[in-house]
Amino acid sequence: MTPRKSGRIRGNLLRAVAIVALAAAIAFALLLFDSVSGRDWQMKKVVIPRKSTLADITSLFRQEKILPHPLAFRALVLLTGTSRRLHYGEYTFPAPPSAFETWRRIVAGDVIKYSVTVPPGANLFDIASLLGEMSLADPKAFLDAATSRDTLARLGIRGKSAEGYLFPDTYVLVKTLSPEEILEIMVRQFWKKFTPETEKRAKEEGLTVSQVVTIASIIEKETSTEEEKPLVSAVIRKRLALGMPLQMDPTVIYGAKRFDGTVTRKDLQAEGPYNTYRNRGLPPGPIANPGMPAILAALAPAKTDYLYFVSNNDGSHVFSRTLPEHLRAVEKFRRSVRAEKR
Repeated sequence: MTPRKSGRIRGNLLRAVAIVALAAAIAFALLLFDSVSGRDWQMKKVVIPRKSTLADITSLFRQEKILPHPLAFRALVLLTGTSRRLHYGEYTFPAPPSAFETWRRIVAGDVIKYSVTVPPGANLFDIASLLGEMSLADPKAFLDAATSRDTLARLGIRGKSAEGYLFPDTYVLVKTLSPEEILEIMVRQFWKKFTPETEKRAKEEGLTVSQVVTIASIIEKETSTEEEKPLVSAVIRKRLALGMPLQMDPTVIYGAKRFDGTVTRKDLQAEGPYNTYRNRGLPPGPIANPGMPAILAALAPAKTDYLYFVSNNDGSHVFSRTLPEHLRAVEKFRRSVRAEKR
């Protein structure tokens, strides 16, 4: 075979290979950008679990019928070397995606984000219920994590639960976060707000962090009015100094594990560590998660001689220095309640 003829054969082979490669590339591109028919498409949500492998994700897309060519998605991941950059989480597909668009979104971690607002005064049970309603955590698993000794020790909480340390704020959460991770996010926010300087102030007041948070949680449950918080704090601190029972209804409600806001005579007579009508001193721990105004009020009570307060039936309270004063305010409150029922 002459060199010229041999060269022509090699050239033809190279052209043939190039044509085949180009055809394969075009076919692969068509597969990458193809999507299922949108005629009968309904929005789909898919949760990619933690530690899912590429094979797991490909299988999931096949089962959910999201991609017409799931193997093209797998090939793209392998060709781009992005198998370790695939983010787990919950994804939504309002329109049929292509393999390329799916790959782009999963590499970018374009997961569904949920805004969760924990209001001041919400307790562990409220938060667990909220997370359950949003399908972000199983309520029981969340409560179990919030009372786990190992979890509490890791989060720097000296107590039997995370109650009081889940800072009221708006959080952006994603599915596949564990209850422990959600707790950590909220507790970390607490420690950002409860700074070393705040802890120093607590020590100067002769209080531990737990005592400050407990007092603040009672303040939070007793009044939502900012200007009243230092007054409620003054009553609590004064009663503690005098050795008087706090007699705070929210502590009784918390101990009764009945959170409808009403207190019965039976509740007031019931034994239990949170019954501040029967027990002197603070309850064994916080009864809610207080915001910063309540925490600051716990550290800086108003300079007053108030020992009592009762609702005005309009969100505000009447504060009294003596028992006769207080009893008159109580009678006025009862008359207003009776008048409303007529």
